[in-house]
Amino acid sequence: MKIYTLENTQLNIKVLPELGGRIDSFIYKPTNKNWVWKNKKLPNTTVSKFSNYDDNWQGGWEELFPNDAVEKFSWGQGFDHGELWSSNWSVEEFSNEHIYLKATNLESTVLFEKKFEITDNKLTCKYTSRIEFEDYFLFKLHLAIPIEDSLIIKCNYGSVEKVDKNFGNITDEKNIFEIKKNTGLFDFSYINLKEKQVVLEDRLKNTLMLSYGDEYLDNFWLFQSQGGWRNHNVVVLEPASNSKKYIKDAVSDGKALKGPMSFKCTYQIEVK
Repeated sequence: MKIYTLENTQLNIKVLPELGGRIDSFIYKPTNKNWVWKNKKLPNTTVSKFSNYDDNWQGGWEELFPNDAVEKFSWGQGFDHGELWSSNWSVEEFSNEHIYLKATNLESTVLFEKKFEITDNKLTCKYTSRIEFEDYFLFKLHLAIPIEDSLIIKCNYGSVEKVDKNFGNITDEKNIFEIKKNTGLFDFSYINLKEKQVVLEDRLKNTLMLSYGDEYLDNFWLFQSQGGWRNHNVVVLEPASNSKKYIKDAVSDGKALKGPMSFKCTYQIEVK
């Protein structure tokens, strides 16, 4: 399995094209801080697209398309957490500071492209695609961040809503944004952000700032497990195209994307 490394004086980032083209490591070199959560119980290995996602979640930064929960489409049934995370992306261009990837042979017949580029202490990722099918769909980032001791999440938000009233045990809203390792808490939330920017700060004042300004990423979901779900200590940042996990609920909410359409979006990570 070939690893591609993007590196400059401040960043060292490892990308695995065969495993969903995911970012498998994101190290800020001045502090040796790695911002990518990995499941230590699972090795890096290819996974069948028919697999249960939660049982095979190796970690890393990846994407979900065209669904999260299993959904039916005009071309067939979508897979658990979509089809991008388990696909093999081809490398079209590569240098020390950028990599251009394509996902082909998807069941949806969609061609997805993404380009990672680093400059100083920043990573920029750009996605483009042409959605040919005539269905509503979901596109979502899935950026897994480790909880090594504690994390503060700073964002300008208006409200918090549980994704599933039967999932999670966080009742005090501050515990969603002031996170500690191994508290036994976990939850999945929709966060109504007033600005498309989220900052994470750990106990040592290492910071990560996620920014995403495109019109197709108008919603933000936050998954977290403080040791309470499968013993994982992880926060997942999830800018999303749709307002709800189930596509029919997002359609009812009036916040869902539908093909055919030209799709593009961008996010940026800055670390200090």
